[in-house]
Amino acid sequence: MPTVQVGDLSVHYLEAGSGEPVIFVHGNWASSGWWLRVLEQLPAGYRGLAPDLRGRGATQGPDNDYLMPSLAADLWHFADALQIERCHLVGHSLGAAVVLQAALDQPTRVATLAVLAPPWVDGMPDEVYQPDRQQLLKDNPDFFAQAIKAMAPTAPEDDLWRELVAIGHSQRLSAANGAINALRAWKPGDTLRNIGVPALVMGGELDPLVTTETVKRAAEALGVEAQIIAGVGHSANLEAPDRFLALLVPHWAKVRIEGGGA
Repeated sequence: MPTVQVGDLSVHYLEAGSGEPVIFVHGNWASSGWWLRVLEQLPAGYRGLAPDLRGRGATQGPDNDYLMPSLAADLWHFADALQIERCHLVGHSLGAAVVLQAALDQPTRVATLAVLAPPWVDGMPDEVYQPDRQQLLKDNPDFFAQAIKAMAPTAPEDDLWRELVAIGHSQRLSAANGAINALRAWKPGDTLRNIGVPALVMGGELDPLVTTETVKRAAEALGVEAQIIAGVGHSANLEAPDRFLALLVPHWAKVRIEGGGA
């Protein structure tokens, strides 16, 4: 896994392919490895990059406030470090909010935007905001493993899955609490329509956290129709990477990035 110095962070990331850059952003209690099955199937003509976010995975560096503008700034600093001026953005769960904020902040740098299991664009509901649960997830590895499996019920329980669970559990508690505080404060709502680039909004039919109603609200805010992937939970990138890519690839083809985005 390569590393690049990005401000106060040493960012570890996965990379596959060459061509138009696509930056994949993972969710809370996760890491870049959640994109591995997608990167393995990436079609020719695309360069996939999946960083570990601050406080997560193998990325090293201090905490910050973990609010969405700060995480979005980290993302653009990562792109800058790799001399990527324009790219396709893909985000999952918390990462969906990060790429949406990044696109709000610098829309001219975004060719296309795709989100899977996007969180609440009008703010995290009070009933979902559970700081005590974050502590329990960190304190109890068995509970954590069960909770993550419930989120991705059809993901194969193979060596990759076990590695992802272990890496996810190593996440800093400060990053986990920062994520739920950020999602509670993040309320872009219909301003997302101002991004003005082709958007793809996807969700899993069986997702126990990000319901189809939540997905449809994000799609409405972006002015598109939601795509609900049948028979999967929160993580189609692991549960059904082939069907996930079948939606992504024609979406990317809507906008070409000349010169590979550099």
